[in-house]
Amino acid sequence: MQEINDREKIILRSVIRQYIDTAKPIGSAQIANLGTTGLKSASIRRIMASLEEKGYLTHPHTSAGRIPTGNGYRFYVDELMQKSKVLPGKEKPIRKAIESYDGDVDLLMGKLARVLASLSNQLGIIVTPRLYQSVFERMDIVPVSSDKLMVIIKVQDGYVKSILIEIRHKLDRRRLNPVVRKINQRLQGRTLMQIRDHFRHLVADLRNDETGLVRLFMDFSDRLFDFRRYENYALNGTSNIVNKPEFMDADRFSMLVDLLENKNVVIHLMEERDFPPGTKVTIGSENKPEPIKSCSVITSTYYMGNAAGVLGVIGPMRMPYELVIPLVEYTARAITQKLRSI
Repeated sequence: MQEINDREKIILRSVIRQYIDTAKPIGSAQIANLGTTGLKSASIRRIMASLEEKGYLTHPHTSAGRIPTGNGYRFYVDELMQKSKVLPGKEKPIRKAIESYDGDVDLLMGKLARVLASLSNQLGIIVTPRLYQSVFERMDIVPVSSDKLMVIIKVQDGYVKSILIEIRHKLDRRRLNPVVRKINQRLQGRTLMQIRDHFRHLVADLRNDETGLVRLFMDFSDRLFDFRRYENYALNGTSNIVNKPEFMDADRFSMLVDLLENKNVVIHLMEERDFPPGTKVTIGSENKPEPIKSCSVITSTYYMGNAAGVLGVIGPMRMPYELVIPLVEYTARAITQKLRSI
């Protein structure tokens, strides 16, 4: 991006703030009437023309007023914006949703997506933690019948997975328990990804146990330690954006909604944003999927134990970044504090 001088920064900030508020092209007279720049309309008009030449503003062909470009918003977020604190009263619904957590992660995700959407007046979205980063706690087995065995795996982040395995011969529970204890000793303190990828090596010295349990687990290790089906996401606030000018085009809106209803696409999109961890703001063409290239996406990383998840807001590039960014960051900090204290 081309450098801009102090006067251009003042005008760019004024144009973007006015456009965020009005969603209408901004003219030089409108900026002059604000009385905040100390410049006359003619001077402002020349500066706006310079900003347009440099790629920070553009103008619809039907209007003499200007609107920000993606580069304009990017410069504003990086250089001009004065990020505020979460507005008084907005912390309460976030805290209320988080304090209601009773172990049902999906229910919590739904509540937080709804709160983010309501407080930002945009789309609120949250993806459950990437569980393959979670640390194994213990495994238990329960013989269900003569040919079926229930394996129960618990991770330190509170998730419990049960899987039913068919067996070829009857297993004696009393003989199984010592083997399970040895397996637990090998696996404790390791992440699910480490266990899934190296299970055979971790229990290699136990493979010839008399029960045949270790060999059975070797055959089923990919299924036992694959927690991907537990990954989920919650999205709320479609009604918040349907009437925004940027989405009055029915086809554009439909493409965006269709994309966000695809679980695999959304989880992949959001998971790309958790490393390196922190807050990310991507604007317009910086977003990869075509339907989101007219949007801004603001996300922050939160943690459930060792596992990282992502939450945030999606909306038009014309959004109040000063308010939305602190809102997203506060929610991520609050949920991390809650989930790490359990």
